[in-house]
Amino acid sequence: MDLPSLDLKDVCNLSGFSGTVPLFPLSTVVFFPNTLLPLHVFEPRYKQMVHDVSRSDGIIGMALLKPGWEANYHGNPEVFDVAGMGRIVSSEVFADGRINIVLYGLKRVKIIETMKESPYRVARVELVENIRCTSEETYRSKIEELITKWNFVLDEKQKAHRINLNTRLPLDSLTDALATLIFSNVFDKQSLLEESDVKKRAERIINDLQTRIDIVSVTSRKRSEIVDKRNLN
Repeated sequence: MDLPSLDLKDVCNLSGFSGTVPLFPLSTVVFFPNTLLPLHVFEPRYKQMVHDVSRSDGIIGMALLKPGWEANYHGNPEVFDVAGMGRIVSSEVFADGRINIVLYGLKRVKIIETMKESPYRVARVELVENIRCTSEETYRSKIEELITKWNFVLDEKQKAHRINLNTRLPLDSLTDALATLIFSNVFDKQSLLEESDVKKRAERIINDLQTRIDIVSVTSRKRSEIVDKRNLN
């Protein structure tokens, strides 16, 4: 499944949203709006969650577990209070009860209070809207330029690290897609999820891309210098 195949008008309709959302906490996932997240659900409490939401609005909140979660995973360890909220757009139930689902990211949400703890948490949340700026096209163009440079400086052996993305996306969607793609550290991702200012997210992305390009360029130049010296000898 890809984004163009979805009817986003229906998927993104939050007119009947109650303001409460079940929480699916994980230690390795930060979920951004306008992205797809495949999940394999096997724990009984979260299988129950999927069955429950599938009978209603299909909405789940993906929250990142705070460090130290290992000591109380089967209870309710602490989570960061900004989460990604998504709607189930695909599901497959196996004979043994395991479920594969795909979520489409709808909104950032801020957790206000936990209203239910068992068998899974349900929280009251506030939708977090993007803070827009008038110079978004300038930032989007700069990001597009840097992605082109990044893909160019990578040789064939590194081509798996090239960024293949529609750079004509609106800046808010573009920064969220890049946050998913280029940051490997979940706490860096969480920091970007918590940033509602689109301009500030773009500046983080631009700085990261420029740093990556500079490092690869310097490394490539030094490698060439070493090869040249060996050839001279």
